[in-house]
Amino acid sequence: MRGDVVFDALGRSWTLRLGNAAQCLVEEHYDRGFFAVVADGMPDVDPQTAMAVAASMSTGSEMAPEVAAKAAAALRNVKVSVLRELAFHGLRRDHPEITRDVVSDMVDDLGDEFGAIIGRAIRGAQNDGRSGDDAAKGKPQAKRVTRKRKPTG
Repeated sequence: MRGDVVFDALGRSWTLRLGNAAQCLVEEHYDRGFFAVVADGMPDVDPQTAMAVAASMSTGSEMAPEVAAKAAAALRNVKVSVLRELAFHGLRRDHPEITRDVVSDMVDDLGDEFGAIIGRAIRGAQNDGRSGDDAAKGKPQAKRVTRKRKPTG
């Protein structure tokens, strides 16, 4: 499904999707708009820094010293509790048995990789349902086929 981020943690495979249902659950939990919650959870992380961190984490390459310093300063204010809530609500669609405690164990198991996974899911949510990887590569979203309504009467 578009926007899914599939990953392994705690000895099994998981599917995270921050689609409409998850976004609504996050909004209900915080009584704020989804992207306002995301911005509050990562207040000092600008898009360029976030992309540099994600690229470094996914490729294992080093960031330029000035970007690394900026990322370290910004990451000091990231609210892990918000990221955990995003993951919890994003996992519930395919894993209705998930609990916040399991998500916390997952974060511990994944370490830094958890941030990259959440980042891909957020990019998928920001890019009209394209998966994080497709959105990052600039791939267009598949065209939707709409049915024409038959005239009544």
